Amino acid sequence: MDIRHLKTFLAVAAGLSFRKAAESLHYAPSTVTAQIRALEEDLGAPLFERTGRRVLLTDHGRRLLPRARRIAEMADDARRAVTHDADSGELSVRMSQSLGMLCLPEALRRFRARFPATRVHVATASRHGLAADLRHGEVDLALLLGRPFAADGVDMETLRHEPLACIAAPGSPLAGHGRVTPADLAGQPLVLTRHVWSLRPAIEQTLAAAHVQPGSVLECSSIVIVKRCVAAGLGVAVVPLCAVRDEVDRGELRALDATALVESSRTDAPGMHTTLSVPVLLALPARRQVPAAAAFFAGILRDLFRP
Repeated sequence: MDIRHLKTFLAVAAGLSFRKAAESLHYAPSTVTAQIRALEEDLGAPLFERTGRRVLLTDHGRRLLPRARRIAEMADDARRAVTHDADSGELSVRMSQSLGMLCLPEALRRFRARFPATRVHVATASRHGLAADLRHGEVDLALLLGRPFAADGVDMETLRHEPLACIAAPGSPLAGHGRVTPADLAGQPLVLTRHVWSLRPAIEQTLAAAHVQPGSVLECSSIVIVKRCVAAGLGVAVVPLCAVRDEVDRGELRALDATALVESSRTDAPGMHTTLSVPVLLALPARRQVPAAAAFFAGILRDLFRP
């Protein structure tokens, strides 16, 4: 059996999706399909069943799954044993798009000074399948924005809290405000990113308490698309401030204090405002040795995001 085919099998099984596996592995969808077909021919049994748009593991696939994981872990252990103290090898990182724009150039500059020959893979962060990928060595570390989450085999470390801001186009009626209030959002279209979806109930509660009805809501996972929509005057958004500093400095966007959008409704502290921020999280495998390159890169990130 080809180890690459087994790892492709694990990627498909993790999300029960050939498309998601292709994205996570940076393969063409046809490559994923061909590798799964080759593995099935090698084993002489079907591993997945496609029912409409759904992908399910067959009984053969379910029996293979734990064994494929062990084989992949052994292969990764062998690779790390050879490259652990060497400057060659590979480093696989998942990173939030916002944080990547903020820190990746400087982090790679420092990393290259110590590991010039290491091949680096950087993919946009997603929590989907992250814990399994860290456990199996598919990913060495991840840098995320959002609430910490518990996952078997993953150590989660909060590096700092990044402030959030409400952004608006320079020509927006809100652009001259230093602070946005619930009343300012009456009829205003909202653009939300995944980094603030957890705040949505608090925002909606505050707006309801103020008897304010906002306009339409667009949920978008790409911070680049969010910024372009807001700059075009299509709405306002609540985003990590680090993701829009350059646009704010160039005058393409206006950043407003958004703390009033999550005003506390507690009767013992009326009028109290919650500081709007989102944790910067470093995720590392909990039960396997971290390669030297990954440990060094993690140290760089800790330094860059020191509070």
